[in-house]
Amino acid sequence: MFKYLTKGLLAGLAIKLLDNCRHLSIQVLKIEATQCYLHGVQMARLSAIGLMRMGLVIGLIGVGSLLFHAGLFILLPWTLEVKAVLAMFLGLAYVAIGWVALHVAMNEKMWMEKSGVAEMLDEAMGPSNKDSRR
Repeated sequence: MFKYLTKGLLAGLAIKLLDNCRHLSIQVLKIEATQCYLHGVQMARLSAIGLMRMGLVIGLIGVGSLLFHAGLFILLPWTLEVKAVLAMFLGLAYVAIGWVALHVAMNEKMWMEKSGVAEMLDEAMGPSNKDSRR
């Protein structure tokens, strides 16, 4: 009888340990998957920023410098100062708009929220870590 009791106790302990190991393995797998997803989101973000920077900034700086030079040419030989100042102001406004657009696009917090990485990290860390962070 003592033999069966010992076997049952050992079997129960083994089952409990294996269940804990399975739970920890799944949690580690979730963390690894979340890290890979986070890395992918960061790469997509950097790629989008690079493409936007190439297209938007070069285009807006080109338009801004064109308007600046057009304003300068209007200013030099003629007395149309108001039109020239307006053209230079518009050129500076295009450059400022490009800078603001890039600043908004490079906001990492917005990318993290839109991609759902924060929720994945909370889920991967498990309920025990949620209580300790609060």
